[in-house]
Amino acid sequence: MDELIDRIERAFADVAYPGDGELTDSTYGDEPAALVEVFRGKDDWRALESAFLDQAPGGWASALSFFSPGALRFYLPAYLIADLRGELMTSDPSVRLCSSVTPLGASEKIAEIWGGGTMGERAREAFALFDAAQVEVIVAYLWWKLEALGGRDPTIEQALESYWLERKAGG
Repeated sequence: MDELIDRIERAFADVAYPGDGELTDSTYGDEPAALVEVFRGKDDWRALESAFLDQAPGGWASALSFFSPGALRFYLPAYLIADLRGELMTSDPSVRLCSSVTPLGASEKIAEIWGGGTMGERAREAFALFDAAQVEVIVAYLWWKLEALGGRDPTIEQALESYWLERKAGG
């Protein structure tokens, strides 16, 4: 586990803070505004406590769902490391990384009020920012998560097969 944490830290070391104005690309509902409020100025993901990540914003534990693609890329390593350490009780980065790239989840329609398209299109757009080293550690994290869940989780398995392993191979 320590080796994977080191690999995550190295892979995301040079990712720039997206800026306070680029934390979310959603304006519908209360959660995006709450996310901006609590993440504003938090420009060092290494300094964020797991308890904060697990509940942000404001106890909704939904930050991973509302981050802009750039903010997701910036903050994801903090979530991955907190999960590897067993410090997340509510937030689960594997859900954000997997549910929208499974065959069923990818085709799910998004309401026009939230930008339209499909969950798969939105996820692929966000995940396109990850470089090869980042994809490699995400895949390693997902294999770790699958093993931690007893070796069987259909969502993680399908996401690996349908998206992440192809991305890792350069596709």
